[in-house]
Amino acid sequence: IKLNALLKKWQASGGSIIVENPTTGAILAMASSPSFDPNNYGEHSLADFINPNIQEVFEPGSSFKPITMSGAIDSEAVTSNTTYNDTGEVKVGGYTIRNFNEKANGIQTMRQILQHSLNTGAIFAQEKTGDDKFLNYVVGFGFGQKTGVDLGGEVAGNISNLYSGRKINFLTASFGQGIAVTPLQLENAYAAMANGGKLMKPYLVKEILRADGSSVEIKPIALGAPITEKTSVQLKSMLVDVVEKGFDKARINGYDVAGKTGTAQIPDPRGGYLENEQFIHDFVGFAPAYSPRFV
Repeated sequence: IKLNALLKKWQASGGSIIVENPTTGAILAMASSPSFDPNNYGEHSLADFINPNIQEVFEPGSSFKPITMSGAIDSEAVTSNTTYNDTGEVKVGGYTIRNFNEKANGIQTMRQILQHSLNTGAIFAQEKTGDDKFLNYVVGFGFGQKTGVDLGGEVAGNISNLYSGRKINFLTASFGQGIAVTPLQLENAYAAMANGGKLMKPYLVKEILRADGSSVEIKPIALGAPITEKTSVQLKSMLVDVVEKGFDKARINGYDVAGKTGTAQIPDPRGGYLENEQFIHDFVGFAPAYSPRFV
């Protein structure tokens, strides 16, 4: 009901919601719309039969910047207070990459990069980290591979650009372009940031009851630890600042909320990106920020 109300409000063609317990990986809720009525499936489009949370990919845009920043801080390439001079653009290999508003902001900290969602800042953090380490963090957070969730038809996303050896692909990936993720991959990566750096395997089924009366309880499974707990604490603080001081008005009275928005351009099959104000908007966050129960 909430999702359909939002789609109507913003005149969106579709949308998805995932809610996960970051400490266990348990999926508490998952929804997408448009959906279909199983009793009258013949009345619906084939496109409505897939679960976009695990079967569709998109370029995440700025919601990927915390992944980049996690790697930079975890590898000790930067601290949250490291500064750089934002001239508004970065030139590399004949390309010019600009901030979303095409403005220069002068001296900025790593914390302000996330608050102001600066593409040039994400590039700075990625370059400080280095291409090989950056790729290791992207893979460590679960991108380019299936999460292993207990649902059929999951796809792996696509980070093949990062194996091309082209520097431009690393720079654009730092702010979430040129790579493709599923909503669940992105959400589960934030769950790792929320969970002290531990990446959990997402799951829906809590218990299996067998015909003979016996049961099997599904236990949480840790897939790895892409970042340290120390890095996780710093990222939480930075993402709280994003909600408190940045564009992301996701406050809830009485709670610290951590999170980040993304506005993803949609690739045009003919090359480049679709025009005419067609975008995929996303917000990924968790609360309470320092003792998270929900992502």
